Amino acid sequence: MKGHLGAAIALVVGLGSSAFAADNPAPATAPVVKAAPAPSFSWTGCYVGVIGGGAWGDSEQIARSSSNAGATITGNFRGNGGIAGGTIGCDYQIEKTVMGLENDASWTNLRGATQDLPPFNVQATSSTRETWIDTLRGRVGYAFDHLLVYGTAGAAFAGTNVTASNPVGTFSDSKTRAGIAMGAGAEWAAWTGSWGAVSFRLEYLHTDFGSRQYFSTPVTVAGFTVVTRDVKLTDDIVRAGVNVRFNWGSTIVAK
Repeated sequence: MKGHLGAAIALVVGLGSSAFAADNPAPATAPVVKAAPAPSFSWTGCYVGVIGGGAWGDSEQIARSSSNAGATITGNFRGNGGIAGGTIGCDYQIEKTVMGLENDASWTNLRGATQDLPPFNVQATSSTRETWIDTLRGRVGYAFDHLLVYGTAGAAFAGTNVTASNPVGTFSDSKTRAGIAMGAGAEWAAWTGSWGAVSFRLEYLHTDFGSRQYFSTPVTVAGFTVVTRDVKLTDDIVRAGVNVRFNWGSTIVAK
């Protein structure tokens, strides 16, 4: 009898436990929350900065007066010098594409000189010099978060001076030149904050100012003549810079 009683008790306890478990299911496992991707740096905003580097130029002076009109006075000759100035611009970022507009103005002492060639007076020396250069360019680039790689193109302007020196004196003519500028560069946002960033840049530019006439009226003194001439001019510029950038809005979330 005791055995039957124990079996009955065990059966009742088992049925009660099953009913309790059915009425009270086990708690569900807590959902796993994934961390949001870290925000990337936004290139949207305006900036001011300083730039400096070196410039190398090619020039040629071709006669446009006298019986030797059309002949080269100098042949192609090289010039070089330093460059330093300031820049200002604005960028706008759409996902990874960055578009912007930039203006810079720089002092330069780029200069080249050479002896005149026959049939011109070989006792004379001709030179081409730039005193300042200014470019207004668009920029289009791709952002790798804090690194921006870009191409650039636009207009270039320069203050120039052409000099002809012979045994009786030195004669100069100055003009402002206009041309085109194009190149490429990279910029790295090194120190960032909610206000913007300090960035470092390295850039190459090629400028082409075409041909422009100097000494439109020939100068003759003591038997020596400075002839009217067309002067070709191109530059290659390598420069580095530091920009202080000011963000317009919130950061862009990396995708």
